[in-house]
Amino acid sequence: MGEVTIRLNRLGLERGRMWQAVLAAAAIALPVVVWLGLERALGDSVQNIGEGETLYLQSYPVAGASLQYELPGAGWTSPGVHFADQRQNFVRDHLTASVEVGSGVDSLETLLERRVAPIVGEPGYTYNNLRSYTDTATGLSGVRADVLGIDTAGSITVVGNGEGAAAILVLLAPGSDPAASEVDPAPYTATFELEGE
Repeated sequence: MGEVTIRLNRLGLERGRMWQAVLAAAAIALPVVVWLGLERALGDSVQNIGEGETLYLQSYPVAGASLQYELPGAGWTSPGVHFADQRQNFVRDHLTASVEVGSGVDSLETLLERRVAPIVGEPGYTYNNLRSYTDTATGLSGVRADVLGIDTAGSITVVGNGEGAAAILVLLAPGSDPAASEVDPAPYTATFELEGE
């Protein structure tokens, strides 16, 4: 067997290999620099929602339905980067709310089952007590179900305008009572203005 001698420079790198070390360091640092730059360029990743502020959603990919609504009370924030036109997520204290609009909906019950599937796909979550739901203030009707977790309770409500447009509201909060007032959809759906088909 032959012997190989490796000569190192002051940095402990093999002589003549400095460019490879610099390239490796740049490959590691560049994504971090780009991420920090984007984060600063986009600004704060949490948007505060003012009390009584009117919010808008548009169905996607087919822009056939739109939803105008307000969140009840004050103290709501919307986490994350705000590019979604079809769905928005909100947080107030420990309560989370998700509002979504869809178009071309044939069955509100099927839409509820599809929307609740990712939630109950998480360990410890289930849904039950599927029932009819009507908001007398807006005339929107549909279905509602309770969502239960190990230490979470909530509701999922799907309402439609009878022409194919549908709005989905998911409320989740710590606790064990899906009939709690904080997960009652009525204060939310009372502000829904659902248009389109």
